[in-house]
Amino acid sequence: MPSPYGSGYGLIQHVDRTLNRNTQYDFDEPFEGKEYRTAMITGHRWCGDCYSQNIEKLIEMALHLGVNHFLCGMALGTDQIAAKILIRRNLKWTAVIPCADQNKLWKPRQRSHYKKLLEQATKQVTLYPEYRTGVMQARNLWMVKRADICLAFFSGDPHSVGGGTATTVKMAIDRNLLIYQYIPAESRFVIIEPACQQLSLF
Repeated sequence: MPSPYGSGYGLIQHVDRTLNRNTQYDFDEPFEGKEYRTAMITGHRWCGDCYSQNIEKLIEMALHLGVNHFLCGMALGTDQIAAKILIRRNLKWTAVIPCADQNKLWKPRQRSHYKKLLEQATKQVTLYPEYRTGVMQARNLWMVKRADICLAFFSGDPHSVGGGTATTVKMAIDRNLLIYQYIPAESRFVIIEPACQQLSLF
């Protein structure tokens, strides 16, 4: 099966692990020699609660590798669904807030929900006092630099123009992170292995 990232991107090894009821991630030490402690989360803002099971599966996959802390950018959609799961499961996580007024233009209900999530974060980091061009990208880069693995709810091409999730996945690839991705348009999970490891899971 051809990689969704195109044949020209030869530095990554694309491993298709389509999941179904009978599929388990029970392989022993799948990425030998690397410790995975921190996972960052990225994904589309249009993601709704109907995808919560898929996001929780990404979190499960990270826990299987030994991850014990998560970084969440607190945007609407994927980020906040992931935050709810992390809270429910009593996992440690940092709310990485791009700017103190991130929720300035949100609806009252969204602001209230955001506040409740933040109150339950293990830790909060606010990068800028107020919104300005580039703070969202700075937030994403801050997480990529501190993560061992990227969990992505992402259906597009990281080489496409525009889109915060596409840009973040491209950052993760460039920094050689292991990526666990759920592709909603295809209802499947894939693993993007770091270029320096080039290990097969089969």
